[in-house]
Formats: sequence, structure tokens, C-alpha cells
Amino acid sequence: MNKIQEFVKSPITKRISFTIMILIIYRALFFVTIPGVNSAALAKLSNNSSLTMLSMFSGGGFENFSIMSLGVTAYITAQIIVQLLQADVIPTLTQWSKEGQTGRKKLDKVTRSLTLVLGLVQATGITLGINTLTNGKFMIENNPFTIIVIAMLMTAGSFIAMWLGDLITENGLGNGISVIITAGILVRFPSMINDVIEGVTFGTKVNWIRFSELMIGAAILILLIVWFTRSELRIPIQYARRAQLTGKDSYLPLKIIVPGVIPVIFASTIMTIPQTILMFFNAGQNSSWYRVVQTFFTLSTTSGVIIYGLMIIFFEYLYSIVQIEPDKFADNLEKQEAYIPNVYPGDPTKEFIQNMLNYLSLPGSLFLMLVSIIPLLVANSVSSSLQIGLSGSSILIITGVLIEIGRQIKGLKLKRKYGTFLSTDFSLDD
Repeated sequence: MNKIQEFVKSPITKRISFTIMILIIYRALFFVTIPGVNSAALAKLSNNSSLTMLSMFSGGGFENFSIMSLGVTAYITAQIIVQLLQADVIPTLTQWSKEGQTGRKKLDKVTRSLTLVLGLVQATGITLGINTLTNGKFMIENNPFTIIVIAMLMTAGSFIAMWLGDLITENGLGNGISVIITAGILVRFPSMINDVIEGVTFGTKVNWIRFSELMIGAAILILLIVWFTRSELRIPIQYARRAQLTGKDSYLPLKIIVPGVIPVIFASTIMTIPQTILMFFNAGQNSSWYRVVQTFFTLSTTSGVIIYGLMIIFFEYLYSIVQIEPDKFADNLEKQEAYIPNVYPGDPTKEFIQNMLNYLSLPGSLFLMLVSIIPLLVANSVSSSLQIGLSGSSILIITGVLIEIGRQIKGLKLKRKYGTFLSTDFSLDD
């Protein structure tokens, strides 16, 4: 009985329960539909590639056009813009990025303000785009007031999703935004599997051999992702005044995929921006501009998939540097009187870490790119509706988030194991 009570009261159980509760609340909000729209007209666009891509970040919020339809797309886009601008583009943002916690709070305010602007613009574009695709039958009353109300409700839903994600990050397990995206993908898995079966059905017979090949391929892909994600390069670290901390147990672990699934999420987000533009300008699909965007910025074409893969490589290199920050790492080592064997402190250490990140980013980015685009090409050859369901991007996000949650649970277990050292239960006589 005591073990059961201890399990119920443990921090891990509380965090798991909190995460599940927030996800249930998030899912319940999908049933809060936006008034003033014709759901029947929207249902006819269920196979639209633009909405399929956008649904990846909302967990299927476009099925009934709920207040959560926008998901966290605007927030992720704002994060990308702010982080790119603080990389020596806007001096003020660059300075804030070096001010620790205070600077992060300022950058967070800028990100949220930009989320508001992007959310309103994107929500307006999506609403007008869907209305264009349905020949004006989507909005019950086609007037500016209706558009403004719908855009405000969708943006409010985006801020709710962002707030719930922050709650998960602080009190639950994993990165909140990534967990919400993962939950959205998992919720749609039954329909994805159904799409797979339909894609391998010829007439009235299901090609179970083809279906089994796809499932075995997905299982092998997951094993590869787990192995590659957990692989790391260990750089030895030595301390000048603490001989007991030198040796094989003192090292800096650098993951082969340093930023995890962030490059995939960001590349997918960037691809949703042209999708929104295409929806808005659908009436001009005979123009050369429309055809160019439709060819190069959609996951249903080979050229679009290649551009998607190149963006994954770009974000892999960029966020490896953003997460590790070679300058700060070199400074922290010097403050701790630590050094890398055969590497001088200061700028040589910075250059060494930078070179190591570049060295790891090549195989890491190529792996992320191949895992993302090869299943995507296979899915497109089976059925266009599978471009998200079977894509390696979805599997990468799910696997990466689950691994991170497992790592966090392991850390909490270690903390709980060693946290009783100074408690009243600890005794030197034990």
C-alpha cells in the first residue's frame, strides 16, 4: 500500500498526470467550433494538400474548423524569425540573447507580439483561402466583420495552445510545443492507417503484402531514428584543480543530431506559409507565379520535397550553433578552469567546438533529410493523402519527443534517488 501511495505522490507520476490532463483539455477545445462557417463546405476539402500540411500542427483542427485550427504554427514561425534576427542581424536582439534570463524574457515578449501579428494574418489568409476554394460557400455571411471575428478566434486559440504548451514545459514532461504537435499527429494515426489501407487497395482487395512492406519499413525507420538520436560524440574534458574529475567519466556529450527534431518542425512550418498564400490566391492558379509556388513549395511534388529537405539541412546547421553557442561554452570552460586536451582555452576552444558542430551537422542533417523525404516520396507514390501520414517527418517528431520524455523521466528518477542525501531519513549508520 505504501508503494502505491509513494508511486501516486512521486514527481514523475504528477508530471505524467499533468501532461495528460493538459492534452485532454487541448483536445477538448477541438470541439469548440467557430461560428459563422459552413462545415459541410469545409468537409469537401478534406484531401486538400494545403490543409493537410497545416493540420500537422493543429492535430486535425480543420476537420470541424475549431478555435484550435491554427495550432502553434504562428508561434513557431515567430520563433524562427526572432532567432534568425538575433543572429547578428538586429544588434538589439543579439544583445538581448547574451543577457541571460533577463534577455530571454525580452525576446519572449517580442516572439509573442510577433505571434499575434502572424496569427491574425495567417488566420485571415486561411479563412479567405477556404472561402475561395469553396466558391464563397464557406462563410455564411461574406463581410469584413465575419472575417475579423474568425481571425481573432483562431488567433486566440493559437495563444491558448501556446499557453498550454508552456504549462507542459514547466510542470509536465518534454517540450510543451513539441508534445502538443506529437499528440496531434498521434490522434490522427487511425485515419492515417485507414488512408494507407485505402492506398494499397485495388478494387475490393487489399494488397496485404504491400501494406506489410510499408509497416515493416516504418518499424525499421523507427529503430534507425532511435539509434541515431541516441548516438553521441564524447569530447574529453579535464579540470586543472580537480584531478578526480579527469578521465573517461569527464566528457562533453555532443549528440549527432544536436537540435533534435527542431529542424524538421521548423522546415515543416516554413512550408505551411506558401500553402496559406496558395489558398488565398487560388483564384489566380493560371498565373505563372502561382504555378511556380505550387511546384516548389508543396510536399506533393518532387521539387517541393527536395526544397523541404534542403531547409532541414539549413536548420540543422543553424540550430546546432544556437543550442550549443561555442562562445559561451568556451567562456564557461575557462571560468571553471577546465579545458579540452590539446586545445588551448579561449578562441581555440571556440573554434574547436564550432568545427565539431559542423562535423556532426553533416551526418545529422543528411540523416534527418533522408528520413524525412524518402518516406514522403514513397507515400506520394501510393496516395497524395499520405504525404503527412507516412512521412518520416511525423515519425521523427514522435520518436524524438518520446525519447526526450524518456530522458527526462530518467533524470527525475536519478534526482529522486539521490535527493534524500540531506533529508531527515538519511543516516550515516545506514
